Amino acid sequence: MSELIIVEPALRWSGVLRRKLDANPAFSLWLESAAQHPVTRKTIPLWLDELKGAAADSEPPATMIRRVLRQLRERVFFTLMVRDIAGLAPLHEVVAAMSALADLAVSEAYQLTAAELAATHGTPLDPATGKPQELLLLGMGKLGGRELNVSSDIDLIALYGEEGETNGRRSLSHHEFYGRVVQRMMPVLSEIDAFGQVFRTDLRLRPDGDSGPLAWSLDALENYLVAQGREWERYAWLKARPILCRAFEGSDPSAQWHQLEALRVPFVYRKYFDFDALAALRSLRERIRQDWQRRALARNGIDATHNIKLGEGGIREIEFVVQLNQLIRGGRRPSLQQRSLQAALYKQRRAGVMPPEDANRLEAAYVFLRRVEHRLQYREDEQTHLLPRDAGLRQELAASMQMSPEAFEETLQAHRSFVSQAFRNAFRIAGMQDPETASSEPAPEADLETRLQDCLGQDCGVIGQRMQTLLESPRLRSLQRTSRDRVKALMPRLLEASASTAHPVQTATRLLDLVEAIAPRSAYLALLAEYPDTLARVARIVSASPWASQYLERYPLLLDGLIEWRSLMLPLDLAQVAQQLKSDLDACLLPDGRPDVEQQMNLMRDCQRQTTFQLLAQDLEGILSIEALADQLSALADLLLRETIQRVWPLVQPKGTDLAQLEPPHFAILAYGRLGGKELGYASDLDLVFLYQDTREDATELYTRLGRRIVSWLSTLTSSGRLYDIDLRLRPDGDAGLLAVSVDAFERYQKESAWAWEHQALTRARYAAGDPAIGAKLEALRREILLRPREAEALKNEIRSMRERISAGHPNPTADFDLKHDRGGMVDIEFITQYLVLMCSNQHPILLENLGNIALLGIAGQAGLIPADLAIPVADAYRTFRRMQHALRLQGAEKVRIGQDQLLAERNAVIKLWNHVIGA
Repeated sequence: MSELIIVEPALRWSGVLRRKLDANPAFSLWLESAAQHPVTRKTIPLWLDELKGAAADSEPPATMIRRVLRQLRERVFFTLMVRDIAGLAPLHEVVAAMSALADLAVSEAYQLTAAELAATHGTPLDPATGKPQELLLLGMGKLGGRELNVSSDIDLIALYGEEGETNGRRSLSHHEFYGRVVQRMMPVLSEIDAFGQVFRTDLRLRPDGDSGPLAWSLDALENYLVAQGREWERYAWLKARPILCRAFEGSDPSAQWHQLEALRVPFVYRKYFDFDALAALRSLRERIRQDWQRRALARNGIDATHNIKLGEGGIREIEFVVQLNQLIRGGRRPSLQQRSLQAALYKQRRAGVMPPEDANRLEAAYVFLRRVEHRLQYREDEQTHLLPRDAGLRQELAASMQMSPEAFEETLQAHRSFVSQAFRNAFRIAGMQDPETASSEPAPEADLETRLQDCLGQDCGVIGQRMQTLLESPRLRSLQRTSRDRVKALMPRLLEASASTAHPVQTATRLLDLVEAIAPRSAYLALLAEYPDTLARVARIVSASPWASQYLERYPLLLDGLIEWRSLMLPLDLAQVAQQLKSDLDACLLPDGRPDVEQQMNLMRDCQRQTTFQLLAQDLEGILSIEALADQLSALADLLLRETIQRVWPLVQPKGTDLAQLEPPHFAILAYGRLGGKELGYASDLDLVFLYQDTREDATELYTRLGRRIVSWLSTLTSSGRLYDIDLRLRPDGDAGLLAVSVDAFERYQKESAWAWEHQALTRARYAAGDPAIGAKLEALRREILLRPREAEALKNEIRSMRERISAGHPNPTADFDLKHDRGGMVDIEFITQYLVLMCSNQHPILLENLGNIALLGIAGQAGLIPADLAIPVADAYRTFRRMQHALRLQGAEKVRIGQDQLLAERNAVIKLWNHVIGA
């Protein structure tokens, strides 16, 4: 492509470019050369230095800075124009370059004015460190997201760290000093002179707007955000970004930046989404929809459809859809906390919180509309978003986009129609029922006694008394009036939801317990009061299972998921869960860049609860079999163990370790018991053994420290609860043994010292997480141990002895049958299969596979190791026992016991097989 061809498309479209080149042929030659290369963050400072170098020595610094900043802006603007219209610059190059220009211009203006003031009044010092204290300048809006358009104004907020006084003879308070700096900076950037202007500046997003001080201390900002921060300000602060500005040698603004981020993030992103905020966000949506129409009609009657930013289907509507999703979910998913719109869309699509098709179409619309926006501004270097009404100009606009007029209009209309529909469905796309369709009116003030009678009949008295106790309880009386009113309004709906279930009285009781537990959190009261479908789903869940009801009481954040019932019923994608968890954990950082361990631990607990709740909801709806449920819960535990190793390993390194060069640990986790057999339940603990294979001198100490930290990470009770209870007693020498054992020591122990019951346990052991090479070696060792020849009668005696010990340790003083521990129950079946694996694997190696008791019994029956007429009934009995055990657990039973007259055929089949294989 020749140089002439590069510039020509822009010349055909832009009047301001034609006038510039006609007046300055030398600039034409410079532009033809510059447009050959991308404009980057490195390019712009080089141009600034070049312009400064050409300045006359006699020119005052202030005059020189004002002039070169305007010349620099001209260079960047025209070079981007030529490259963009020629099809050489993608949208990212254009907006990133304009944002880099703004950062540099703000920094130069600050350095100039701060130095001038300091020469007269002295330098502001941080009282705590004695070092110079800089002004913190925040880029808001598109500048904060590094997505500035080519003729944009810039939104700034000025902050500073500590109050104090400058150290000069004519000292000023920090408040006054920084206020003067901001006041003097603005003309440097925005005043129009013979060279034009750099950027129009807007300070109205600061606290209290035009009526507030020009610069705020961080303490004053904190008080404002806590006491007065409004929903639209959360929306505004979402993109806020510090601009690197330094005027004083020896200053270090990083501590203030960290303090600022510690204020911004919890203000914008809340862990427990406040459903009260939905109404405010809906109002914001309506204000966006109506704002341009109202102002345009008042001005000159221009229809809103001509405005591609503020009009229907415009850029502002795309921003709202994306940022609404961030505000709703960003508090619990740190990876969604992105300032850039395109980065936010990418993360939302990847996390599965926005349908991929919607995300892709929104991004395509955004890129197209931003490119059109830039064409409109290139024409006369004006901050306009209005499409031309003249047909000829529309055709020229299409040509500048390298499109035919018909293709341009068709594409524009398709994008804006989709964006308009997405904007109307913003809450649905974000996975929330639209507040417009939610029931926001209070329930009818009906007589509760009448409603009780209608819904519960003769059982109304007990529930009525429970309701009255709740409404008069000290806990309810201590709440704000709005929360108390919500509880009262909720009562009739709660009764109706209970009446629609199979057990209305039980359901009403459990719902009232849940309401009492969540009452201090008004957000969840609002959720149940204003989302009838969600209340109905809660009623179904608590009706089906008291255990599920208690689970919701302990972890009310799970109520959020009930709004997304459709996605809650989708098959669990653990690969996506793992990917999203890793992304979120990577984003959990302290201001100094170190991992936020507490937040990471809580995030893993929240992930486990939410994933478990998805499985629980599907379980109660009859979608999952007991075997499929156990497989999923076991796979989830494996996933969390893998992630725990990765997060803990850097934390146990000696001081001075280069974490960037850190190799993965030579460490693995061996799972036993329920997890080893992939039969995990909702509340199962994890039987684990920690193993390592590393030749370093401090290996034992290091991996013991790693094991101890893993146990702490998994079992510590945090604000989000405990991840898992951990049992390490199956390691060599039990509680007296080392916490982490070398593979060689484990091998010696298994071959030389292990008891028969430990080899029984090994039949259900498997590699769960960590170094795959160690996992392969452990599996080979496991097979070698299980294939060892054994004397049948001696093994039977060992198993009978261990069975008696287990019976003695789990006495059953009742007349009921204990599904797990009584003779003819689950332990008998497990011991039978373990005996078969230990005795027969050398001739039938398929028994070594960790296939579960049901499959192993079938294999043994087919191989003639046990009578075929017993293999199938006992396998079916095990399946029945597990189902009944699961059902009893969901009903809150501590002991899984049934009447002695139940399941007699199954129990007799188990006893018959036991006597045949092990002996009475």
